[in-house]
Amino acid sequence: MNQFIAGVAAQARGKWDFILDALAISHSKQHSPCPACGGKDRFRFDDRQGAGTWFCNQCEPRSGDGLDLVKNVRQCSLTEAAQLVADILGILPKPKAPDLASLMAKTTPGESRYLINKGLSGHKLPILPDGSLLLTLQNMAGDSTGAQIIRPDGTKKLIAGSRKKGAFIPLKSLPAQAETVVLVEGYATAQSLALLLPAAVVIAAIDAGNLLSVALACRTRWPGAKIIIAADNDVNPQGAANTGQLAAEKVASVVDGWVTLPPTPYKADWDDYRQQAGTGQARNSFYHGLYQPPPESQASENKGLYPTLSQMAASQRGQLLAEHYGQIAVHTESETVYHYDGERWDKLPDGVLRRELVMIFNANDTPYSPAGIRNAIEAMKLQIPIMAEPSRHLIGFQNGVYDLKARQFRPHCANDWLQHHNDIIFTEPRPDENLARHAPHFAKWLAHAANDELPKMARIRAALFMILSNRFDWQLFLEITGEGGSGKSVFTHIATLLAGRQNTASGNMAALDQARGRAQFVGKSLITLPDQVKYVGEGAGIKAITGGDLVEIDGKYEKQFSTLITAVVLATNNEPMSFTERQGGIARRRVIFSFNHPVKEADKDPLIGEKIAAELPVVIRCLLAEFADQDNARKLLLEQRDSREAMGVKRDADPLYGFCAHIVELGEAVGMYMGTLAISPRAPRIYLYHAYLAYMEAYGHQRSLSLTKFGKDFPKVMKEFGAEYKKARTDKGFRYNMDLSDTANDWLPAMALPHHPQPEEPPH
Repeated sequence: MNQFIAGVAAQARGKWDFILDALAISHSKQHSPCPACGGKDRFRFDDRQGAGTWFCNQCEPRSGDGLDLVKNVRQCSLTEAAQLVADILGILPKPKAPDLASLMAKTTPGESRYLINKGLSGHKLPILPDGSLLLTLQNMAGDSTGAQIIRPDGTKKLIAGSRKKGAFIPLKSLPAQAETVVLVEGYATAQSLALLLPAAVVIAAIDAGNLLSVALACRTRWPGAKIIIAADNDVNPQGAANTGQLAAEKVASVVDGWVTLPPTPYKADWDDYRQQAGTGQARNSFYHGLYQPPPESQASENKGLYPTLSQMAASQRGQLLAEHYGQIAVHTESETVYHYDGERWDKLPDGVLRRELVMIFNANDTPYSPAGIRNAIEAMKLQIPIMAEPSRHLIGFQNGVYDLKARQFRPHCANDWLQHHNDIIFTEPRPDENLARHAPHFAKWLAHAANDELPKMARIRAALFMILSNRFDWQLFLEITGEGGSGKSVFTHIATLLAGRQNTASGNMAALDQARGRAQFVGKSLITLPDQVKYVGEGAGIKAITGGDLVEIDGKYEKQFSTLITAVVLATNNEPMSFTERQGGIARRRVIFSFNHPVKEADKDPLIGEKIAAELPVVIRCLLAEFADQDNARKLLLEQRDSREAMGVKRDADPLYGFCAHIVELGEAVGMYMGTLAISPRAPRIYLYHAYLAYMEAYGHQRSLSLTKFGKDFPKVMKEFGAEYKKARTDKGFRYNMDLSDTANDWLPAMALPHHPQPEEPPH
């Protein structure tokens, strides 16, 4: 049993009644029908030691624990069963350590516009280049666990990998002893209360859900301190539960603490109240409003103390959850809920919604059932707005969006409906900015990859612009092929940075062909197929995705649906792909770049990726300036698609292309005949099919095309070479305007020709 499965089994112990109810798996401690194989009384659920144990006279194996039962009923692997249980219990994977040091290195000491706008000036704090405030999270041991970013407009987010539970933002170093500790949710509220109570230790717990963990840590560190929860007054005019007050009372009852709320008839925190009433009045109201809720043991004896939530209908509970999140919307096809965080719309899986609603019930000390939780969430989805399609002319950055139509940068807006941005801070260009001077490492890589060919350099920049602007609607895909060490991985690295790492999904051609495999690409802006192994196939998946077709999605534990995948596809390989589809669907979409100039060992720079990443703002601005008319980038890519370089790659990968390179077009149909296998001896200087077979034999290629397949594919490939295919009926069969070029002599020896071709019935 691996570590993940063992961890889920341990956390599920004693909770199997709830888990099986949530999964709609019937279970009874009396003999009953088996939820996996049926029958009448062959099954019994005994749940020994809380492990979910059971036995059945017919199943194989006949007994097991709760995970085995889920595995049998859902007919899935043990790992998939553990994932189902983990989703219900809210077990999350271990987060990646946040890159706080690199962010902090970008800051300079200064005042926050966010705090100044609230009348809180005089605080020298770490400020990012876009004016955002960077606040470090720590635990009671003093270890940094992440950071919160607060933008000048007040939008907040935790940096990726932050560990919030039990972490907080202190206003100053924590003392060894403390008489009064004040816990609040937000940082601005903490600064306001520091003005009201200069002698108290004031700590920002980030949000209401984290108050209990921080309060317990405070009680452990300062056993004799008076802990005050300065709650947000989440008063609801419709009479719904005051979640801020309930959460504060729940925490206070656990740590023997106190609660105080701003005395307002509307929703407000203590910072809002200070700005309205002034520091003096706010201080008086803070002390006059102090009260101590009953301890937890007494509160647990009074279930139903707040009956409002328990009496609500599913629609009212759904509305309460929607108000808790603020700006949320639902995607109609997948029925997935998204939340706007001030920059983009982030996915809220049903498991997260369930846990959040359970937290509200727990804060109200109100019992709940899994069915009631599910019904409230389903009701909420019927009430909240429907997501619209993202604006196609916007490029999302960390600090705003660049409007390609208006050619200007502006702040984020929820109505843009962006689901991703590239995590890059957009800044204004320097005077006379150019790649050679201000992005020398990128310029050097570009020149090497293009072998110093200016037209190819422009086409590579056009490919990067397509990725930056997410022009999946151009119905093209990129294939970067060539020798190892020639710059392909650097291209993929740059592309990933332009799209944003969290907006990039990596896969393979097989994943594009399957509904389950495509699930990982939904909502992404870039699909990379790195180190793609030698591929031979129809390419149905990549053709559908790049063609803008609806494709079926079958995500694990999610509703099956169909959607458009709005991502640019980038494949890199040492050997080019070989597509058996020759009806034009792949040919008109496939843009091939050949990177065949490996970097010399002495010239290799292991830090080239990091150096180019530092130059990325310059690269982006230059791309936006160069392709202000986006159609210019598309035209360059079409030129690359039809270039000699691309055709050369196809010749090397596909013998039919190699053969067609030795064919010349004549003005009229006075050239070669098609020929059949029945004609003997073969005459490859008269019959096209005989010449093709001779080419295959000369170069040792296996699996020659049948005559019928050759007759269908040959005209399509010649069209890619720019030839107009003509034929005319003669008494000897069809004759074509195609003939062998002189280059065919390299592989076709001179031979005597018959005076007259033999009659044949070639394919039409």
